[in-house]
Amino acid sequence: MTRWIGALFGRLYWRTFALIVLLVSASLATWFQSFRLLELGPQVEQTSRQITSLIDLTRLALIHSDPQYRVSLLDDLAKKEGIYIYPRNPGDQWTPMNHSEFTKRLEQAVDTRLNEQLDFADVVNDRPGLWIGFRIEGDPYWLLLDRSRIDPSLSETWATWGIIATLLALIGAAVIASFVNKPLRDLRLATARVGAGNYSQMLDEVSGMREIREVNRGFNRMARSLQEVEEERALMLAGISHDIRTPLARLRLEAEMSVPDEQAREHIIDDIEQADRIIGKFLEYARSTRPKIETVDLNALIDFVRDRYQKDETVVLHLQTPPVPPVLANTLELQRVVVNLVENAKRYALTPDEVHTDLDISLQRGIDSVQLTVRDHGPGVPVDQLAQLTRPFFRGDAARTSAKGTGLGLSIVEKTITAMGGRLDLSNAEPSGLRAQIWLPLADTHAA
Repeated sequence: MTRWIGALFGRLYWRTFALIVLLVSASLATWFQSFRLLELGPQVEQTSRQITSLIDLTRLALIHSDPQYRVSLLDDLAKKEGIYIYPRNPGDQWTPMNHSEFTKRLEQAVDTRLNEQLDFADVVNDRPGLWIGFRIEGDPYWLLLDRSRIDPSLSETWATWGIIATLLALIGAAVIASFVNKPLRDLRLATARVGAGNYSQMLDEVSGMREIREVNRGFNRMARSLQEVEEERALMLAGISHDIRTPLARLRLEAEMSVPDEQAREHIIDDIEQADRIIGKFLEYARSTRPKIETVDLNALIDFVRDRYQKDETVVLHLQTPPVPPVLANTLELQRVVVNLVENAKRYALTPDEVHTDLDISLQRGIDSVQLTVRDHGPGVPVDQLAQLTRPFFRGDAARTSAKGTGLGLSIVEKTITAMGGRLDLSNAEPSGLRAQIWLPLADTHAA
């Protein structure tokens, strides 16, 4: 729970929203409390004046009225004004008024105005209301009034308006936080697009605040510069590939036609082919375009790899490929990845007493992905070198004895898998061998 809250308020939008809500809520609370305190004095004065006037008028009416009309007078007061007068008996059970700041000040004000000590009660003989004990010519009476006379009349009204104001503040905070966060969200999305090699959508340089427009202009200039650099690099790589491979082709043709020694000719051709493969690896690693993501059938892809190496006597594939759902990847790029892993195992996983390389290829479905595993049975890699295998031009101790590797194979694999939204993990298998595990997202999960 703590981690979830930390992740939520770690985002700029929710942090801004929370700060605005706290500020507005504190301001409303302070304002409401100040108003309540300022309102309390006039309201106590007004209520105490009403109560003392009722008591004085009731006394005068009862004292100066004809005794035979007092009953009808009391009935009129009860029916028309909601004022009830009862004789106070010694056996009456009554509960003193629950004291708040308002009722304390009210009792003091009434006592001061009438210059006598009155009894205020909430309940008399199990009947609730505003009960006031007073005397008429020495005889004790109870005056019963509607409780609403002492309830702060504006409290509920102001509480309602306070709730409405808080809701409006929440809506305003959400709008303001969204307004503040939108330029940063647009910048984040644009950065992700540029990082993926998409330079087609630029940020708005016309509308918005001046500071945001300046940031957007700077970002767009940077993106255009990166696009020009990528275009120049692609053109340069294409030129290098053409300029180097053309003389290599002539050298191979010259060797095949002019070198009489068959063994020397084969060595020369093998060196030329190796140089051509190295150039291909460099160009493949230097490619920066993001592969087009599509739905890929892994079972069909593994069948393609099996057919490709079916006649290759240097490798034996052991497949454990139950039917799995389609994944999101690129068919051609994923074929290159698996072929790279197979070729890497052929080169480095063959032990001296073996004539071929054994490879296990398996598929396993997960919750939201499919795991593709390629495992050899070679000597494996020292644990301290596992994390460095995907570094460009790095080759382990066993691989350094071979002059044919470029150290780019696993780097290309990781770069391609990451570009397709997957993940690569390299580890040593038991009892021996290197295991490459690839996780690719399910197509149906992504669509949902």
